Amino acid sequence: MSGQHSRWAHRVLLANSNRCLRGAPQLLQRTVCAALLWIAAVRVLAGGSGLNTVVVVNQNSANSCEVGNYYCEKRHVPPENLLRINWTGGNISWAGNEFQTTLLNPLLAALTARQLTNQIDYIVLSMDLPFRTVNGSIINSTTSVLFYGLKTDTGLESLGVTNSYNASEQIFSQAKPASASGYSFLCTMLTGDSVAQVKHLIDQGVAGDGVFPWQPVLLAKTSDPFRNFRYPLFDNAIFNTRLCRNYPVVVTNCDSFSGQTNLFGIQTGLYQFSVSPNSFVPGAITDNLTSSGGVIFGYNDQTTLMAFINAGASASYGTVIEPGATASKFPDPQIYFWQQRGFNIAECYYQSVRIPYQGLIVGEPLSASYQLSASSKWHEPQNDAVLNGNSSLRVSFGAADLVHPLQQADLFVDGKYSRTLTNLMPRAGNTVTVRLNGYPLSYAVPSNATIASVASELSAVINDPANTNVTKVTALPHGDRVELRYIGSDLSSEPSYLLDNVSRTWSSRLYRTVSFPQPTTPSVRGVGRDPNGVFRLHAETPWSEPFIIMASSDLTNWTPVVTNYTGDPLDYVDFDAAGLPQRFYRVLATVPDERLRLAPLGQGPNGGFRFRAQTDGPAYIVQGSTNLLQWSPVFTNQYGGPMEFEDTSGFPSRFYRALRAAPNLRPPGVTFLTATPDGSALLRLPASAQGYVVQVSSNLSGWVSVFTNSPAGQFGLSATSDKGVAAAATTIATPARETFMESSAGGLLNCYVTGIIDVGTWLQLSMTSPDGVVSTVTVTNQTINALVPDLVDAFIAAIRASPDFTGSGGVSVEDLFVDAFGGCRFSLRSAALGLKAARTSARLNAYPSLLVTPNTSTPFTNNLSDLQPRNHLYVSAGARNLELKPVLDTTTLSDGFHELTVVAYEGTHVRSQTRATLSIQIQNRSLSAVMTLLDVPTNAPVQGTYHIQVTANTNNVTAIRLFSTGGQLNVVSNQPSALFTINGADLGVGLHPFYALVETANGPTYRTASRFVRFTP
Repeated sequence: MSGQHSRWAHRVLLANSNRCLRGAPQLLQRTVCAALLWIAAVRVLAGGSGLNTVVVVNQNSANSCEVGNYYCEKRHVPPENLLRINWTGGNISWAGNEFQTTLLNPLLAALTARQLTNQIDYIVLSMDLPFRTVNGSIINSTTSVLFYGLKTDTGLESLGVTNSYNASEQIFSQAKPASASGYSFLCTMLTGDSVAQVKHLIDQGVAGDGVFPWQPVLLAKTSDPFRNFRYPLFDNAIFNTRLCRNYPVVVTNCDSFSGQTNLFGIQTGLYQFSVSPNSFVPGAITDNLTSSGGVIFGYNDQTTLMAFINAGASASYGTVIEPGATASKFPDPQIYFWQQRGFNIAECYYQSVRIPYQGLIVGEPLSASYQLSASSKWHEPQNDAVLNGNSSLRVSFGAADLVHPLQQADLFVDGKYSRTLTNLMPRAGNTVTVRLNGYPLSYAVPSNATIASVASELSAVINDPANTNVTKVTALPHGDRVELRYIGSDLSSEPSYLLDNVSRTWSSRLYRTVSFPQPTTPSVRGVGRDPNGVFRLHAETPWSEPFIIMASSDLTNWTPVVTNYTGDPLDYVDFDAAGLPQRFYRVLATVPDERLRLAPLGQGPNGGFRFRAQTDGPAYIVQGSTNLLQWSPVFTNQYGGPMEFEDTSGFPSRFYRALRAAPNLRPPGVTFLTATPDGSALLRLPASAQGYVVQVSSNLSGWVSVFTNSPAGQFGLSATSDKGVAAAATTIATPARETFMESSAGGLLNCYVTGIIDVGTWLQLSMTSPDGVVSTVTVTNQTINALVPDLVDAFIAAIRASPDFTGSGGVSVEDLFVDAFGGCRFSLRSAALGLKAARTSARLNAYPSLLVTPNTSTPFTNNLSDLQPRNHLYVSAGARNLELKPVLDTTTLSDGFHELTVVAYEGTHVRSQTRATLSIQIQNRSLSAVMTLLDVPTNAPVQGTYHIQVTANTNNVTAIRLFSTGGQLNVVSNQPSALFTINGADLGVGLHPFYALVETANGPTYRTASRFVRFTP
């Protein structure tokens, strides 16, 4: 865009480099960041991993075995975490007792026998298993039964269907559903029409890990009113996802998704529809609110969840029987917010459905598109080292950033939990101070605190009436998150507060405020690169007006990359940056030119020089000079716009210039409220749209600046954490944003009309805008035998046709519904947004034969919680770095080959895991053994029969056990050598590890090295 069409010429440059890390500063220059750490076998996974997962396969189905093996390979599931069951009854239904004897009881027994009881949170059911369980007349989905038990016709189980894990934002292992029947797992099913289809589903889930997608999620309000009852929940989800600054969640009114591509999710409600192949990017989660979306096999005339899976989604949800018209049996749109937080797919789904017993989840449970990567390094011993006795280990982890510390680290040996190495809980004595528009609220962490208890108790401090009366903010705890809502009427009118601790040692303090000009420059800052090299940035302007972002790789050639027509703050993803070593950005305006211009008009009628000031902008001053050094005011146009003037001052020659006129506003005064125990002063500063600086002095001569209210007119949030009286600070509180975010939702007013209609019956809407403008529209019935719906239809048509109810001050009509008595329910949605919408009011007036609601002036606040400005405060615990030096007593383990895995957990309820894995060999005794694959090629046909020989170096052998996928395959007793026959079909297509355990009469055991064999079709 040409500079002469720009309101301002200031350009903000933002450079980035392929090697710059996430969280880089706002102004970046080309940077080289050297990787200094050697990382051994690092895997980053969200709240769960293959270590916490059991895969269940149907041994009677080659497809089930192949899919289960494939999942174990992709998710690094330990071989003993696969369970084989036998089922021949089809893939649709089984009775409750069949489910228990075939699946549940063997599963629980295997967890006990394999010492996995306290390790497993996830169950994956591999195809050719029934998707629903019939228990009396109650039909459950099989996935929900493994979550919180069979629901029956009568008794407590028929009533206890509420999912207490719902919306908890808790760690699942610490917040399992209260109504669970002694066990509880986050269970999903991997199934489809073919093995290739299910493998693609798995691949989509794995590929979605940690990609931080930019593609949109569609929340569809369709033409089907009976399946749209999640629509009132959309605004809350959109508000929260906007606070995350990640991908866009948008509302659409489309019925067809055919032809849509590059989507990260869909929620809709339709009886039938179609989805194009490859509609979804990896990690996408989807669902359709309809009665039988979970009836995935057998007759079904409704579109099932498999339509989304076949189109590339990583997971989907549907009910296996008519659930009734209740939103609590379907995923809340908030599921996308939890996904943005970093929770994996299984955690998101089970948090999003309050009553899930009829709901089936098909998908890859561990996929987490917003997981953050920590770093890890084994320092000692070296990989494949030989250890004995008490051996020292040293491993370190580094958090992704200060907001996501590392809290806990666990040691796993050969895929099984061994012990916790460290767990940094919120430490008693730590202090957290939250400042709401500067007003300080402090909280001291008590003994035995958890992240959740800190969030809850911090909310109680904020909600203390004495504090809420001052701050106009309330808090709602959600696990490790505190949702803050502004409950006042005008965010910009709230005073701000300042805690001055700069001068607390002074004997006297004097304060003043000094004005400074309003900001005139745009802002653009880097968010960072994702693992694919794509760069993200955030841009906004001080006027919230349209702008263009331009990019360059050499600061010479600039290319427009995006135009923001709305002027709202913009989060942009630059895909072209992935292939470039460096990239610079600048922002240009696209609004009308408001620069000042002076045009000569010649001699005026009074003999002076006449000229014209030309601008469409605000107030300005014209000055004159004879030497370009001293300037004197000629005139001031306080209203702005063009103006002609004649200078009759009599100078033979003169120069002129025009300057913007700063508003004649005085900075606000400062009110001293109180002194804190440490001598700091708490000050109150009235609301001001003007920028100013607060300064303090002890002598009216030397002044120290202590506060700047930039940006003016916004409601700030900050939080600090301190070790307090504890030895170290392990408690952290972090705001989602520096200021509260205004809502983008329109206000809702629910209306109802019923009664008797006759010729002459009339209905009127009277609405008062936020600015006090009153508009009315009236319709009168002129038709004999007309009914209430006829009058309401004409009424809605009149509203839509009236100019007074269109545009930014108008309303729209939504969700017309005719009840069984002929009455009409509908909603009015204001075009005004947020708190401005809450200042809009309306009433219905009507002929006496009609009953109407509301019949008095009522604000558009049926969705008040969605209109109030909000922010989030996140509580976490831990440290930026973990340096672990455990001692491993190798005498408690078998001699031979082992795998050590240390898992570090993010100190939030998202609980992302980072693994560091090391192979070692233990040699405390002379016992050893050799395992030989006699006739087993690396890639072996699955239909073949193969042989493995294990030979010990002693005759004192009581047992030789052979293990592979699924645990122990066979055992030979009292022989120093054993020859095992392997039937490839029993294990199924896929990659399989083989190892042997040799046991002796006097106690020592030996574990051979693992050998991997891939059985091929």
